[in-house]
Amino acid sequence: MRKAVYSLARETSPALVYAIFILLLMLATAPAFRIVLLGVSLDDILQLRCFNPG
Repeated sequence: MRKAVYSLARETSPALVYAIFILLLMLATAPAFRIVLLGVSLDDILQLRCFNPG
């Protein structure tokens, strides 16, 4: 099992690894990018107003 994992890691191209990393990074930061790309909606304003802890 370990040899199979090591061979898969050696055979995977760096471009594919970087592409997967970028995809996962975009998915993790999607809520922040949604506000930047689409602007602030009424729901966002209500969430900031209604769920403010302070």
